[in-house]
Amino acid sequence: MMDVGDVPIYLRPVFTDGRKAIDGLVGVIQEQMKMDVLQGGLFIFCSKAKTSIKCILWDGTGFWNIQKKLVGYTFAWPRDEREVMRITSQQLGQLLDGIDVFRKFVPWADVKIS
Repeated sequence: MMDVGDVPIYLRPVFTDGRKAIDGLVGVIQEQMKMDVLQGGLFIFCSKAKTSIKCILWDGTGFWNIQKKLVGYTFAWPRDEREVMRITSQQLGQLLDGIDVFRKFVPWADVKIS
């Protein structure tokens, strides 16, 4: 599991062009997410195919660009139109392990009592 300590984790629920590099993703953070990347945080983006995620992290002297690409699988990604979603480090670990932390489970949703 990836441990980011006390760094706030921000996820962009809508898909992001997977071809974007650091400068393009920093532009998305500033212009579309309306956040200041230099204030700190781990920013997570998912490609349209949901096979890769990219993370941007400012460490005070430069940007880290971390990427994970799955082979044969896809990431569980939220179906939300918001520009920013804050998640916990536990949710990040589950996301990286392939667990869908965004889908709400309602145990009796499909049960019909006659």
